[in-house]
Amino acid sequence: MKDEYNFDLTDLDSQLASFSQKGITRFSLHEGVFSRDRNYLKNFLSKAKKYIPEVFISIPVEAEVIDCEIVALCKDLFCSLDIFFRADEIAKKIGEKNSPKGAAFFDKKLFSKKAALLNDADLVFGFLADFAISPRDSIKFFRERLDFAMTLYPNHLEFPQIYSDEREEKCTATFSSQDISYAQRLAFAAEIFYSYGRAVPWFNSVLKPLKISPSNFFSDFAEWQICNNCGFKSREKVAALSHKEIEKMQLLFLEEKYDEKNLRHVFPAVRDVVLLNGAFSRLAGEGEECSLELSFNPDDLLSPAAMDLPAFCENICMEKCRVKIFAGDEGPDYKIF
Repeated sequence: MKDEYNFDLTDLDSQLASFSQKGITRFSLHEGVFSRDRNYLKNFLSKAKKYIPEVFISIPVEAEVIDCEIVALCKDLFCSLDIFFRADEIAKKIGEKNSPKGAAFFDKKLFSKKAALLNDADLVFGFLADFAISPRDSIKFFRERLDFAMTLYPNHLEFPQIYSDEREEKCTATFSSQDISYAQRLAFAAEIFYSYGRAVPWFNSVLKPLKISPSNFFSDFAEWQICNNCGFKSREKVAALSHKEIEKMQLLFLEEKYDEKNLRHVFPAVRDVVLLNGAFSRLAGEGEECSLELSFNPDDLLSPAAMDLPAFCENICMEKCRVKIFAGDEGPDYKIF
């Protein structure tokens, strides 16, 4: 049986009703009208709630169509809203009265508002981003989009073009061939570290003590990948690594960055936060139970105090312990040995 099944929906009821018989567990919606038209999308979500509430659905969608009704329907489904974050779309207001002449306009308010709706509802969402496709794009604008995306806590960030066989990028006066090569490495580094590394619960709190922007952080990680033979040129192989293997990469790189910033004393807390959240993600995603050796009590690591890691290390005593992560009667749980 196929684990993932993609097709155009012409007869919603009969197609969705067949999922159980076909053993389909994941579904990617690629019919463009559903991503652009709120009414079509609402109709699909209502049908999905009726026929396939247990199937994981990936739904590419324009930010403009997300509203309270869409959010309410998604709360009853097992799904991810994958929001288009394209330069050609967010630059469409060029020439308007409040836009600098000849400059790209980035509607931060729109994306902030939609992300807040989704985060408040605890829904899974991500961004489908691009670079060097719009003639108005530039490497500076691309880095700005990447930095802004990280402030919205997306569950994942994807750059489909870096896996495409077709060369979608275009050299322009503002995006040279050298810029494109750099952007490819930067996009791949961000996707591996943040998305494949399942870093959303801890990324911003771990980045804050380093006092660098996300784009600079991912740029440094891209250089680290090259030095360790796991960069953009090896993207297919690296993307196939398990989460545990990527987690090892994250920790090796973070240890180097914390050393550079003379924050060696904070790294034990960083390590614990990454390991603990990673274990919970594998329990939820792969059903994998495990035991961890931690330097701090997990009760403290999972508290709001861990949002400020330098202050955490100053005020919370180390408590070396062994922790078992397991599926409890009421969901993911842990036990200290």
